[in-house]
Amino acid sequence: MLEEQCPDIIQHQHHGGEFFSDANHTTINGSNFINVSSVRAERNGFDRLLDHVATTAFHNSKQRVDPPRCHECTREAVLEELFAWIVQNIKRDTWITWLNGAAGAGKSAICQSIAETCIQRGVKVASFFFFRTDEMRNTIDRLVPTLAYQIIQLVPDTKELITQSIESHPLIFTQTFETQLDVLIVQPLLRLQLDIKNLSILLIIDGVDECSGESAQKDLIRTFAKLLRSKTLPLIVLFGSRRENQIQMAFNSRDMDDILKLVQLDYNYESEEDIRRFLHASFDEIRRTHPFNKRLADTWPSPDHIQEIATKSSGQFIYAAVVIKFVAAAKSNPATQLDIVRGLRPAGRATPFAELDALYMYIFSQVEEVQIVLELLKYIIIRGTYSLKSALYFFQLTEDDVEGIFAPLTSVVACDIENASWVAFHHASLPDFLHDKERSREYCISEVSTRLSVLWFKNAAAGRFMDLSKHHQYMDLSDFLFSSKASPNLRASITEYRPEQTSSAFEWNFFADQILRGVREIEFGDDGDTYRTLLKHVVQFVGEKHPDNLKFITVDISGILPENTDIAVEEENLPEGLGWGPIPSILKGRREIVCEDKPCREGEEGRPERCELVSSPPSPPKGSQRSKIKTWLRRL
Repeated sequence: MLEEQCPDIIQHQHHGGEFFSDANHTTINGSNFINVSSVRAERNGFDRLLDHVATTAFHNSKQRVDPPRCHECTREAVLEELFAWIVQNIKRDTWITWLNGAAGAGKSAICQSIAETCIQRGVKVASFFFFRTDEMRNTIDRLVPTLAYQIIQLVPDTKELITQSIESHPLIFTQTFETQLDVLIVQPLLRLQLDIKNLSILLIIDGVDECSGESAQKDLIRTFAKLLRSKTLPLIVLFGSRRENQIQMAFNSRDMDDILKLVQLDYNYESEEDIRRFLHASFDEIRRTHPFNKRLADTWPSPDHIQEIATKSSGQFIYAAVVIKFVAAAKSNPATQLDIVRGLRPAGRATPFAELDALYMYIFSQVEEVQIVLELLKYIIIRGTYSLKSALYFFQLTEDDVEGIFAPLTSVVACDIENASWVAFHHASLPDFLHDKERSREYCISEVSTRLSVLWFKNAAAGRFMDLSKHHQYMDLSDFLFSSKASPNLRASITEYRPEQTSSAFEWNFFADQILRGVREIEFGDDGDTYRTLLKHVVQFVGEKHPDNLKFITVDISGILPENTDIAVEEENLPEGLGWGPIPSILKGRREIVCEDKPCREGEEGRPERCELVSSPPSPPKGSQRSKIKTWLRRL
């Protein structure tokens, strides 16, 4: 054997995992080998830092294609205020600014514009833009490494200090946010501050509400507050976020005392006027540059259409921006696109509000008690009043209940329980979204009316309306019924209902006709048994308690009352559906407001702040004279 005759000669055959595993028929003289395949070169601290940087979070990242920024000649007041805070020449009194506002108010655009302005003017700035759908920048994990990398670019002398810190703490990226911030940013800057006078760096951290985990959001804010309380670090921080409850708690902490500046995006900054400027400029650009511009009239779009978009924006830039983005699509006629936005043409496969809908869908996905929220919103929208007084009674809720229920919606809904007990929408487009099944899907409120109708009948059966005035017993049942669909619960509730449960409501001459017509339109699949049962009870009750109102019932009631009952009225030239049909729309346009001191008309200047809207038509005339009825109708 060769190995026995020549032990110093090794004859190699192919065996996977051995030396020269890919060689064949190799003969090697001498046999002193050392396997070094498992030995790796140690990576330096800077290379390890790069592994943890979120490159998509930079204000100038190429992945953030066309990031939102303030349009020219808009947001000038708030931009000037923020930049003055950043470069203030007098002694600094605040180290943190919280730029906050409703969803879509333009916070990210402002932060983007501030970052770009700072770079143009030589101000050192590092930024991190959170975004919930980007895994690289939707958690707190990469925040400190990303800021540290940018600080190295701004102040090259920090590179060695930060690199050494990483090499001295090889597990630093597995440690807490506070530890990372201290080791990688605070300590290096404190050491460097001795050599560089007037060192100052602005950190922009936008979209804190888009960071995953409420505890992480609070930890981020409180950690910076704790570090900056000393007022010795060469850092100032601009936070941008929605006014979520957990974020408000963090900014309300004691560590924020004397170091926090609040900038709330509201009507003090003329947002509506800025939106109009943006719309005019954007439409001018479309008319000038769009491939279909020859098909656009010089007067397109009309001032009314621009105002319509501005009104729907409710002071929040996102609606106007979404509309312009859709209208400006290069492959479609802008005029046609605008008609789709305005609901004058079917959308087809187009999704004009996709970006806005995604925002709404995300916000509602964070609501735990979403069903009661949708019912409350539907009730408020149907009634056309933002007062919560009647809603609290109707749903048997306390003020604390409602405040907690609406807490996750603070970025789209304002709920003031303490001062006036009212609810208002930050976005006028939100009701449109909630009513459109294709847009809101599981959050659509179009079918919530059925549950509201059932709840109305349950409240009536429980005697909860007995002690209320006729104003509150009515509670717009007809609006609930009008959009209700058949269900076993609704059928059972109507069958068990007795007019005596809401006797005062029948003092309204239109109420009996409304409830009867509403139920008649619902297809229960029972050959009309549910409707006929209700018809019998209602007509008999009205005939006994309010016989003068029988003449306002427009459905067929023959065969229910005794033959000698006189309900004749000269109905020539009377509007069809006297108790329903056109009259409710008239009433809705002329609702009275019953205040503590005096009644007033809705929309009138000088209207008291605390008031309750109720439907209140003038009382009908006695008797059946045509002239009196015509006079009464004119008063409506």
